Amino acid sequence: MEVRLEDVWFSYDGRRYVLKSINMEIKGGGLHVVMGPNGSGKTTLLKILSLIYKPTRGSVIVDGRSYWDLGPAERDLVRHHIVYVHDKPILLRGDVWYNVSLGLKLRGFNNYDYLEELIKRYGISELLKSSSRSLSAGQRRLVSIIRVLALKPRVLVLDEPFNHLDSSRVKMLLEDIIAMAESSLVVIATHYVVRELRDNAVKMYELVEGSLRG
Repeated sequence: MEVRLEDVWFSYDGRRYVLKSINMEIKGGGLHVVMGPNGSGKTTLLKILSLIYKPTRGSVIVDGRSYWDLGPAERDLVRHHIVYVHDKPILLRGDVWYNVSLGLKLRGFNNYDYLEELIKRYGISELLKSSSRSLSAGQRRLVSIIRVLALKPRVLVLDEPFNHLDSSRVKMLLEDIIAMAESSLVVIATHYVVRELRDNAVKMYELVEGSLRG
């Protein structure tokens, strides 16, 4: 899958641009890392790459077609292959099993083997019957990440995925992200730039005051 941003600008209020003349191309498989301070526009950029936000100006080209010029049905088909994980995990009412398995259910998948493997790997088996409201910040993060890893999407976009995780689970997540990037596109925005990311990234980007470097 290929996603290309061509001269993309974005404004929330129609006056101040939080993204300015962004040109970026991600395709095939591989890991892309976006760095930048708070307020630089990283989350906005990820939401445009994930086809959640429409640019104020410029084009988003997906597999050679202008995404926002497609009809609603075609956009839904394309968007189905891209999964975005918010910097603040979004969980629904219900227990952990309901939340962690929700993505598979919504897509009509019946194979839960990999999900169960991830649950054991990240050590949340004892939480499956717990209410999502009772979870700590780190536990909420794990649920949101395991939910999307189980889908094995063609494009996975993660916003600050390492926040609130202990060192052992950060290591696990790094391993899983790098493995997934062998066949999928993975885009990460993070302050947590470690050697594993630098060594395995196809490209590193720096976003400063809405402008992209790299």
